[in-house]
Amino acid sequence: MIKKITLLALMMATLLFAPNTYGATKQKVLPTPELREKTACTPIGKGAAMSIAARRADGKVLSASLNMRARPPVYRVKVLTKSGRVRHIYVNACSGR
Repeated sequence: MIKKITLLALMMATLLFAPNTYGATKQKVLPTPELREKTACTPIGKGAAMSIAARRADGKVLSASLNMRARPPVYRVKVLTKSGRVRHIYVNACSGR
């Protein structure tokens, strides 16, 4: 009986203190400055984003703002449609889509 308890305690200790090999999480790899420069884009102009959104929603643009923290950066354009509703159109600042 004592051998079984000792064996059980030893197994529990190895499970608790052994490195986690089964559910090990991958370490995040942060992009290097060279990679960031390659993936960064030059955003389209605010006027271009406003005209794209006006065509897409078929209405009048009220305002536009650029969110550079989003990946990819996006313009949030507020458009007043012909039916009188206000819509928010998101335009990709890199591709214009």
